[in-house]
Amino acid sequence: MYEGPISYSGKSLFFQCPFKWADAYIHGNRSPQGKAAQRGNQLHDALEQFFLNPMTYPSRVQTNRGWESVLGAWEGYMRDLLQHNPIPECELAVDKHWQPTSFDDPMAYARGKADLRYENDTSLYIYDWKSGNIYDSHKSQGEMYIAMSPEGYEEYVTRFTYLDRCPTEVTNKYSHKDRENIIVELRDEIEIIRNATEYPQTPNDGCKWCHLSWRN
Repeated sequence: MYEGPISYSGKSLFFQCPFKWADAYIHGNRSPQGKAAQRGNQLHDALEQFFLNPMTYPSRVQTNRGWESVLGAWEGYMRDLLQHNPIPECELAVDKHWQPTSFDDPMAYARGKADLRYENDTSLYIYDWKSGNIYDSHKSQGEMYIAMSPEGYEEYVTRFTYLDRCPTEVTNKYSHKDRENIIVELRDEIEIIRNATEYPQTPNDGCKWCHLSWRN
């Protein structure tokens, strides 16, 4: 039985290919990060530093593609977010009873990091910066963030900001009841992962990233 924390990326990998998940999360053979993911992390890091110290906006960022000005078009948008006193790189984690716990708790049931979070009296807002294409799976990622966020809000909002596609933003809204239903579904999925005893290979489009692929 697997007893480590389940993240959205881990959950997605399991249902994509249980063998690849076991290789990564049980045996520790993580695939190297691709160039697109490296670039995304570099843009994320620049925005994190801005929200921690907003004296200078990163209009130009050095990535593995060289100096890029892709964030420049978002400056007004990002500065407007500052007025809400947001928390960058917000750590979220829950225990098996779905109560908040430390992100570093080795017995955490599920965990993740939201790129930005702020709240008011009635609503909680979670932001995620995306580089590259728009995927339907992003909505599911946001729902896992909502499920791990504190209860008690009338409305939960996720906003996906597509940095390479200014001014594209996708917003999803959820009620307190929606959050409860998401938690039920997530628990079922996490239990499947934690109680799995067999990890069959599942060939799919993601095989090119696997170290077992003939391409590698």
